[in-house]
Amino acid sequence: MPDKAGRHTMRPQRLDRIARIWEKLRSVASETDSVVTVEHVCVVCGDVLEAAGAGLTLATHGGDVEPVFATDERSRELEDLQFTFGEGPALEVLHGGMLVVVTDVTSSEATLRWPMFTPEAIDRGVKSIIAVPIQAGAIKMGVVDCYRELAGFPSKEGQAEALVCAETAIALAVADTGRPGLAELIDLEFTEHRAQVHQATGIVSVQLDVGLPEAFARLRAHAYASDRKLNEVARDVVLRRLTFRPDA
Repeated sequence: MPDKAGRHTMRPQRLDRIARIWEKLRSVASETDSVVTVEHVCVVCGDVLEAAGAGLTLATHGGDVEPVFATDERSRELEDLQFTFGEGPALEVLHGGMLVVVTDVTSSEATLRWPMFTPEAIDRGVKSIIAVPIQAGAIKMGVVDCYRELAGFPSKEGQAEALVCAETAIALAVADTGRPGLAELIDLEFTEHRAQVHQATGIVSVQLDVGLPEAFARLRAHAYASDRKLNEVARDVVLRRLTFRPDA
C-alpha cells in the first residue's frame, strides 16, 4: 500500500505474518541446531495448513520435474507416485502455476482430475490436498504438496501463511548467504531413484530405438500395468532383469 510519498509499504498484518513464519522456521531449525533451509519451509508450510505431511517437487532447468524431499514416508510415496503416473497436484501446479486446493479427495471431481493418483491418496488416508507454488514471476521453481487428513479448506490465515512460506523458500534459494538453495535440497533416496530411472530410460530408448520421452512413457506404463513403483521397474531394467526389446 502506497504512503503519502507514493512509496509502497507493507501492511502491519503482513509484517506480523512474516515475523511469525520466521519464528516458526527458526524454532524448527533449532531442533537440529542448523540454519533455516527450504526443508524447514516445507515442514512449516505443512504445519500452517494443518497437514499431516508435505513433499517438495522441483522444476529443473531442462523442464523436468523431480520430487526431492518429503517430511514423512507417506508423503514420500505420494510424491514418487506422481512421478510414476505423470499426474497429481505438483505436476498441475508446475504446468499451470496456480495454487491447487482439493478439499475432498474422495469426490468424483478429484478422481476425474487425477484418475490414477487419487485412489492411491485415498488408500493412504489423505482427505484433502493443497499444493503451494514456489514461483518468482514467470519462473516456476517448485511446489510444496501438503497432504491433510481432514477434508475442507484450511483457515484463511493458514493459506496466507503458506504463501509467505513459498516466498521465504524463494528468498532462501536466491540469497547468497551460504544457505542451501532449492537445487541443493536433495533427499539422497529420491536422488538415487531418479538417477536409476534416467539410466533405465536411456536403456529402453536404445532397446526400442525410440526417443527418450517415448522410452520414459513405456517405462511408466509398464510400472502402472504391473502395479509396481517406477524405480523398481527401472532397477530391473538397469540390472538386465527386464528388457523392452521387441523380440523379448
